[in-house]
Amino acid sequence: MDKQVQTINSLSRGLMILDIIHEHGAIGVTELSKLINVNKSSAYRLLKTLEDNGYVEQVAEGGKYALGLKLCKFRERVLDRYEIRAIARPYLEELTRLTSEAAGLSVRKGDVIYLIDCLSSPQYLGVILQVGDREEIHSTAHGKAMFAAFPEEEQMRLLTEIPRERHTDHTIVDEKELLEEARRNRERGFAIDDEETTLGMRCVAAPVFDFSGRVVGAIGISGPVDRVTREKIPQYAETVCQIAEKISRKLGY
Repeated sequence: MDKQVQTINSLSRGLMILDIIHEHGAIGVTELSKLINVNKSSAYRLLKTLEDNGYVEQVAEGGKYALGLKLCKFRERVLDRYEIRAIARPYLEELTRLTSEAAGLSVRKGDVIYLIDCLSSPQYLGVILQVGDREEIHSTAHGKAMFAAFPEEEQMRLLTEIPRERHTDHTIVDEKELLEEARRNRERGFAIDDEETTLGMRCVAAPVFDFSGRVVGAIGISGPVDRVTREKIPQYAETVCQIAEKISRKLGY
Protein backbone atom coordinates (compact mmCIF):
# COMPACT_ATOMS: atom_id res chain seq x y z
CA MET A 1 0.00 0.00 0.00
CA ASP A 2 2.80 2.43 0.91
CA LYS A 3 4.53 1.67 -2.38
CA GLN A 4 1.31 2.40 -4.28
CA VAL A 5 0.88 5.72 -2.48
CA GLN A 6 4.52 6.59 -3.21
CA THR A 7 4.01 5.82 -6.91
CA ILE A 8 0.94 8.05 -7.05
CA ASN A 9 2.82 10.83 -5.31
CA SER A 10 5.61 10.52 -7.86
CA LEU A 11 3.10 10.77 -10.70
CA SER A 12 1.53 13.82 -9.06
CA ARG A 13 4.96 15.48 -8.75
CA GLY A 14 5.78 14.63 -12.36
CA LEU A 15 2.60 16.32 -13.57
CA MET A 16 3.32 19.26 -11.27
CA ILE A 17 6.77 19.63 -12.87
CA LEU A 18 5.21 19.86 -16.33
CA ASP A 19 2.86 22.60 -15.08
CA ILE A 20 5.77 24.48 -13.49
CA ILE A 21 7.91 24.36 -16.63
CA HIS A 22 4.93 25.43 -18.74
CA GLU A 23 4.37 28.43 -16.47
CA HIS A 24 7.96 29.46 -15.69
CA GLY A 25 9.92 28.19 -18.70
CA ALA A 26 13.16 26.18 -18.51
CA ILE A 27 14.14 25.33 -14.96
CA GLY A 28 17.13 23.84 -13.14
CA VAL A 29 17.24 21.01 -10.62
CA THR A 30 17.97 23.24 -7.61
CA GLU A 31 15.16 25.69 -8.35
CA LEU A 32 12.72 22.88 -9.03
CA SER A 33 13.57 21.06 -5.81
CA LYS A 34 12.59 24.17 -3.85
CA LEU A 35 9.35 24.67 -5.77
CA ILE A 36 8.10 21.11 -5.23
CA ASN A 37 9.67 20.75 -1.80
CA VAL A 38 11.90 17.72 -2.41
CA ASN A 39 15.68 17.24 -2.22
CA LYS A 40 17.81 17.79 -5.31
CA SER A 41 18.43 14.10 -5.96
CA SER A 42 14.68 13.42 -6.00
CA ALA A 43 14.08 16.39 -8.28
CA TYR A 44 16.78 15.13 -10.63
CA ARG A 45 15.30 11.60 -10.74
CA LEU A 46 11.87 13.00 -11.56
CA LEU A 47 13.28 15.17 -14.34
CA LYS A 48 15.37 12.30 -15.67
CA THR A 49 12.30 10.04 -15.83
CA LEU A 50 10.37 12.71 -17.73
CA GLU A 51 13.36 13.24 -20.02
CA ASP A 52 13.75 9.52 -20.75
CA ASN A 53 10.10 9.45 -21.82
CA GLY A 54 10.36 12.55 -24.01
CA TYR A 55 8.24 14.90 -21.89
CA VAL A 56 11.11 17.25 -21.01
CA GLU A 57 14.51 17.86 -22.55
CA GLN A 58 17.71 19.40 -21.29
CA VAL A 59 18.66 22.67 -22.94
CA ALA A 60 22.03 24.34 -23.24
CA GLU A 61 21.11 27.18 -20.89
CA GLY A 62 22.88 26.03 -17.72
CA GLY A 63 21.61 22.48 -18.06
CA LYS A 64 18.03 23.53 -17.40
CA TYR A 65 15.05 21.45 -18.45
CA ALA A 66 12.32 22.56 -20.88
CA LEU A 67 9.15 20.89 -22.15
CA GLY A 68 9.82 18.15 -24.71
CA LEU A 69 8.51 17.86 -28.26
CA LYS A 70 6.51 14.75 -27.37
CA LEU A 71 3.91 16.99 -25.71
CA CYS A 72 3.06 18.55 -29.10
CA LYS A 73 1.22 15.43 -30.27
CA PHE A 74 -1.02 15.58 -27.21
CA ARG A 75 -1.88 19.21 -27.87
CA GLU A 76 -3.10 18.51 -31.40
CA ARG A 77 -5.08 15.45 -30.31
CA VAL A 78 -6.79 17.41 -27.52
CA LEU A 79 -7.60 20.41 -29.71
CA ASP A 80 -9.04 18.21 -32.46
CA ARG A 81 -11.83 17.23 -30.05
CA TYR A 82 -13.23 20.76 -30.19
CA GLU A 83 -15.52 21.00 -33.22
CA ILE A 84 -15.82 24.74 -32.69
CA ARG A 85 -12.11 25.13 -33.50
CA ALA A 86 -12.54 23.76 -37.03
CA ILE A 87 -15.72 25.75 -37.59
CA ALA A 88 -14.23 29.00 -36.30
CA ARG A 89 -10.85 28.82 -38.09
CA PRO A 90 -11.88 30.61 -41.32
CA TYR A 91 -13.64 33.30 -39.29
CA LEU A 92 -10.55 33.71 -37.13
CA GLU A 93 -8.58 34.28 -40.32
CA GLU A 94 -11.19 36.79 -41.48
CA LEU A 95 -10.96 38.65 -38.18
CA THR A 96 -7.17 38.96 -38.47
CA ARG A 97 -7.50 40.08 -42.08
CA LEU A 98 -10.08 42.76 -41.23
CA THR A 99 -8.29 44.16 -38.15
CA SER A 100 -4.61 43.34 -38.85
CA GLU A 101 -4.34 42.33 -35.17
CA ALA A 102 -3.81 39.00 -33.40
CA ALA A 103 -7.01 37.00 -33.08
CA GLY A 104 -7.92 34.21 -30.69
CA LEU A 105 -10.66 31.70 -29.88
CA SER A 106 -11.36 30.47 -26.34
CA VAL A 107 -13.61 27.80 -24.81
CA ARG A 108 -14.56 26.86 -21.28
CA LYS A 109 -13.40 23.63 -19.66
CA GLY A 110 -14.83 23.29 -16.17
CA ASP A 111 -14.24 26.57 -14.39
CA VAL A 112 -11.30 27.54 -16.61
CA ILE A 113 -11.34 29.32 -19.98
CA TYR A 114 -8.55 28.33 -22.37
CA LEU A 115 -7.30 29.77 -25.65
CA ILE A 116 -7.61 26.91 -28.18
CA ASP A 117 -6.69 28.69 -31.41
CA CYS A 118 -4.96 31.92 -32.39
CA LEU A 119 -3.40 33.80 -35.27
CA SER A 120 -0.62 36.37 -35.08
CA SER A 121 -0.90 39.92 -36.31
CA PRO A 122 0.55 40.50 -39.80
CA GLN A 123 2.03 43.75 -38.49
CA TYR A 124 5.64 43.95 -37.37
CA LEU A 125 4.83 44.61 -33.72
CA GLY A 126 1.98 42.63 -32.27
CA VAL A 127 0.69 40.68 -29.30
CA ILE A 128 1.91 37.09 -28.98
CA LEU A 129 -0.92 34.70 -28.14
CA GLN A 130 -0.30 31.07 -27.21
CA VAL A 131 -2.68 28.13 -27.46
CA GLY A 132 -3.35 26.85 -23.96
CA ASP A 133 -3.25 30.29 -22.31
CA ARG A 134 -5.76 30.73 -19.50
CA GLU A 135 -8.28 33.52 -20.00
CA GLU A 136 -9.23 34.78 -16.55
CA ILE A 137 -12.85 35.84 -16.08
CA HIS A 138 -12.01 39.08 -14.28
CA SER A 139 -9.19 40.51 -16.39
CA THR A 140 -9.16 39.16 -19.96
CA ALA A 141 -11.55 40.19 -22.73
CA HIS A 142 -12.31 36.55 -23.61
CA GLY A 143 -12.96 35.63 -20.00
CA LYS A 144 -15.12 38.68 -19.35
CA ALA A 145 -17.11 38.20 -22.57
CA MET A 146 -18.03 34.64 -21.58
CA PHE A 147 -18.58 35.57 -17.93
CA ALA A 148 -21.10 38.25 -18.94
CA ALA A 149 -23.16 35.61 -20.76
CA PHE A 150 -23.29 33.20 -17.81
CA PRO A 151 -26.46 33.01 -15.65
CA GLU A 152 -26.31 35.27 -12.59
CA GLU A 153 -26.06 32.37 -10.12
CA GLU A 154 -23.11 30.98 -12.08
CA GLN A 155 -21.41 34.37 -12.03
CA MET A 156 -21.78 34.57 -8.24
CA ARG A 157 -20.40 31.06 -7.78
CA LEU A 158 -17.36 31.76 -9.95
CA LEU A 159 -16.60 35.03 -8.18
CA THR A 160 -16.76 33.18 -4.86
CA GLU A 161 -14.58 30.24 -5.85
CA ILE A 162 -12.03 31.59 -8.34
CA PRO A 163 -9.08 33.77 -7.17
CA ARG A 164 -8.93 37.25 -8.72
CA GLU A 165 -5.31 38.33 -9.08
CA ARG A 166 -4.45 41.99 -9.63
CA HIS A 167 -2.12 41.93 -12.65
CA THR A 168 -1.87 45.69 -13.20
CA ASP A 169 -3.22 48.87 -11.63
CA HIS A 170 -6.11 48.61 -14.10
CA THR A 171 -7.26 45.13 -13.03
CA ILE A 172 -10.74 45.05 -11.50
CA VAL A 173 -10.97 42.67 -8.55
CA ASP A 174 -13.96 44.09 -6.63
CA GLU A 175 -16.98 41.78 -6.90
CA LYS A 176 -19.57 44.56 -7.28
CA GLU A 177 -17.54 46.31 -9.98
CA LEU A 178 -17.10 43.05 -11.89
CA LEU A 179 -20.82 42.29 -11.77
CA GLU A 180 -21.66 45.81 -12.94
CA GLU A 181 -19.18 45.53 -15.79
CA ALA A 182 -20.61 42.10 -16.69
CA ARG A 183 -24.05 43.70 -16.95
CA ARG A 184 -22.70 46.36 -19.33
CA ASN A 185 -20.82 43.77 -21.37
CA ARG A 186 -23.96 41.65 -21.70
CA GLU A 187 -25.97 44.64 -22.92
CA ARG A 188 -23.44 45.80 -25.50
CA GLY A 189 -22.39 42.29 -26.59
CA PHE A 190 -18.64 42.55 -26.09
CA ALA A 191 -15.93 42.95 -23.43
CA ILE A 192 -12.66 44.86 -23.22
CA ASP A 193 -9.36 44.15 -21.51
CA ASP A 194 -7.96 47.66 -21.13
CA GLU A 195 -4.41 46.88 -19.92
CA GLU A 196 -5.97 44.79 -17.14
CA THR A 197 -3.86 41.71 -17.84
CA THR A 198 -0.76 43.21 -19.46
CA LEU A 199 0.31 46.84 -19.58
CA GLY A 200 0.42 48.18 -23.12
CA MET A 201 -2.08 45.64 -24.46
CA ARG A 202 -5.76 46.14 -25.21
CA CYS A 203 -8.19 43.40 -26.26
CA VAL A 204 -11.80 43.22 -27.49
CA ALA A 205 -13.83 39.97 -27.43
CA ALA A 206 -17.40 38.75 -27.95
CA PRO A 207 -19.14 35.55 -26.83
CA VAL A 208 -20.04 32.65 -29.13
CA PHE A 209 -23.28 30.70 -28.60
CA ASP A 210 -24.47 27.24 -29.69
CA PHE A 211 -27.85 26.03 -30.95
CA SER A 212 -29.30 26.01 -27.41
CA GLY A 213 -28.32 29.60 -26.72
CA ARG A 214 -25.55 28.52 -24.33
CA VAL A 215 -22.28 30.44 -24.42
CA VAL A 216 -19.58 28.02 -25.61
CA GLY A 217 -16.67 30.28 -26.44
CA ALA A 218 -15.34 33.73 -27.17
CA ILE A 219 -13.47 35.26 -30.08
CA GLY A 220 -11.47 38.47 -30.02
CA ILE A 221 -8.53 40.56 -31.09
CA SER A 222 -5.50 41.80 -29.16
CA GLY A 223 -3.04 44.55 -29.95
CA PRO A 224 -0.82 47.29 -28.54
CA VAL A 225 -2.67 50.28 -27.10
CA ASP A 226 -1.24 52.68 -29.67
CA ARG A 227 -3.07 50.73 -32.42
CA VAL A 228 -6.10 49.43 -30.53
CA THR A 229 -6.95 52.90 -29.23
CA ARG A 230 -10.02 53.73 -27.17
CA GLU A 231 -11.32 55.79 -30.08
CA LYS A 232 -11.16 52.72 -32.35
CA ILE A 233 -12.79 50.30 -29.89
CA PRO A 234 -16.34 50.77 -31.30
CA GLN A 235 -15.03 49.91 -34.78
CA TYR A 236 -13.12 46.85 -33.53
CA ALA A 237 -16.05 45.77 -31.35
CA GLU A 238 -18.46 45.88 -34.29
CA THR A 239 -16.15 43.66 -36.35
CA VAL A 240 -15.56 41.20 -33.50
CA CYS A 241 -19.30 40.96 -32.76
CA GLN A 242 -20.08 40.32 -36.42
CA ILE A 243 -17.53 37.50 -36.59
CA ALA A 244 -18.79 36.00 -33.31
CA GLU A 245 -22.33 36.07 -34.70
CA LYS A 246 -21.21 34.24 -37.85
CA ILE A 247 -19.62 31.47 -35.79
CA SER A 248 -22.70 31.24 -33.55
CA ARG A 249 -24.93 30.83 -36.60
CA LYS A 250 -22.69 28.02 -37.86
CA LEU A 251 -23.22 26.35 -34.48
CA GLY A 252 -26.99 26.62 -34.91
CA TYR A 253 -27.69 29.71 -32.81
